[in-house]
Amino acid sequence: MAGTGLVDLSGQVALVTGAGRGQGRSHALALAGAGADVAVLDVCRDLDVPAYPLATRADLDAVAAEVRACGRRALPLVADVRDPASVEAAVAAVESTLGRLDVLVNNAAVVTSAPFWELSEQQWGAVVDTNLSGVWRTTKAASALLRRSPRGRVVHIGSTGGVRAVPEFAHYVAAKHGVVGLTRAMAIELAADGVTVNAILPGAVDSPMLAGLADELGLTPDDVHKRWLHDQLLMQVITPDEVTGALMWLLSDSARHVTGHCLAVDGGALAR
Repeated sequence: MAGTGLVDLSGQVALVTGAGRGQGRSHALALAGAGADVAVLDVCRDLDVPAYPLATRADLDAVAAEVRACGRRALPLVADVRDPASVEAAVAAVESTLGRLDVLVNNAAVVTSAPFWELSEQQWGAVVDTNLSGVWRTTKAASALLRRSPRGRVVHIGSTGGVRAVPEFAHYVAAKHGVVGLTRAMAIELAADGVTVNAILPGAVDSPMLAGLADELGLTPDDVHKRWLHDQLLMQVITPDEVTGALMWLLSDSARHVTGHCLAVDGGALAR
């Protein structure tokens, strides 16, 4: 995995949300490769919104098995980041099973697409509650453990949609803009405890989420990627491990004074 040589996480514990596949899986395996024990969390069921299939329990268990194959402890957790009790129980399980928490990666996200006037209350609620409130909810539940860590790190996986508008994704854009603001506010509030809080803003990533969106819209993944790629200076689709590389740098000692920052991995899209 890209970036694992930059950081030694031996003896540390990480929690990754949305870890059953895609970017979450990539992040979890890199964390394990760097020496961390990893709790992997996913909802493990399909929802009314989005309409595309989500990760399964088998997917999550497979990621946990891959973490264990790295010689690290793994804790698979089935939880919905929209549900406070579910999130609090998951964090309690991390403490009781793995003993501590040093790294939180808020990766869970969903997406749908329509002009804002066609979005239903259910679509708006599902996207904002998962992509924004879920980040707040999980970090809130984990904050006491992170503040006790001698090296607490929080990284939110945002989007270039967090600093610019994307047509027909108003709910997604609103949520991801919120993540940018939340990153900065949390960084200020956790600084006294030595916890850094940063975000990564990926561009067009090859992911099950975008593939699912494409299927829902009756398009190919290539069609969906082109909506973002035409804004990138580098026209290649970004791979999950490239986002993971940025994550691992933010977790390294080289980035110990980086906090409240939003790091774009976007092929230069935000340079325009």
